[in-house]
Amino acid sequence: MKYLDEIPIIGIIRGAETKAVEGAIAAALRGGLRTLEITLNRPEACDQIAGIQAGFAGEVGLGAGTVLDAASAERAIAAGAEVIVTPALLLVVFEFCKSRSVPVFPGAMTPTEVLAAHRAGAYMVKVFPGSSLGPGHIKSLKGPFPEIRLMPTGGVTVEMTPAYFQAGAEAIGVGSELFKKEWLDQKNWTAIEEKAREYLQAVKETR
Repeated sequence: MKYLDEIPIIGIIRGAETKAVEGAIAAALRGGLRTLEITLNRPEACDQIAGIQAGFAGEVGLGAGTVLDAASAERAIAAGAEVIVTPALLLVVFEFCKSRSVPVFPGAMTPTEVLAAHRAGAYMVKVFPGSSLGPGHIKSLKGPFPEIRLMPTGGVTVEMTPAYFQAGAEAIGVGSELFKKEWLDQKNWTAIEEKAREYLQAVKETR
């Protein structure tokens, strides 16, 4: 996926109103991020994806998250999503995305789930929820599965970011720690930009 190898952070905007999404995306980009995800837990999420692609063409790698079925994946891809992210291992989503040559980042936690996701064709496995078992879980998974690309997501703070990469993570997914609800509600784009810079710096220092 473009940008992710260079800047291994996906910023996740969950449930934001459309009027806040453009400002949040612009702030994250100013902060140095290049890969963003819009979760599909609002009816207008696909419209938001289309709007981002129209307004920030060539500036952002864009994914759709919380994709639970093939129909949702189809709508998201039609709107412009370049990657599909799921909270669990959903083979029907894999099958559809393979037919469209769209990469999938499935959610998984246990060794069995992680291996199954990899064998199903995951571009990268989203270890979710990441904060439940922390960096030690990533390190443990990398023992038997050094070839599987892992992206802890959920509760990944700036302070913990170095530990995740030191444990073997290839990327991190960051949601409410970056796009705080109060910042979105107050249109505090400066706070989002600064937090994005903090995450980017933490990654640079580790790598």
